[in-house]
Amino acid sequence: MEKGQMSIHKKLQGQVEYNDGEFAEVQTVGMEGIEKNLLLDTIQIDRSDTNDSTEEFQKRFPIGMSLSILKTTEIAAQSISDVRFD
Repeated sequence: MEKGQMSIHKKLQGQVEYNDGEFAEVQTVGMEGIEKNLLLDTIQIDRSDTNDSTEEFQKRFPIGMSLSILKTTEIAAQSISDVRFD
């Protein structure tokens, strides 16, 4: 890792809220620090990232299922001239 870069790992809990066999939506909840018990992001799991059939994907991630999630965020310094917010 280059100087000025760092990775942050956070443990999250998730619950499958939707699964149509092509993708599943998971609501995440913080497990540590100031995010503990807070609703965070909704993430998507895409069936194309697996070798599952539609039916297998729905069985693997049924609605209501709880998931353990590890989120990695990589942070790197940029020069102010490289920053765009559009």
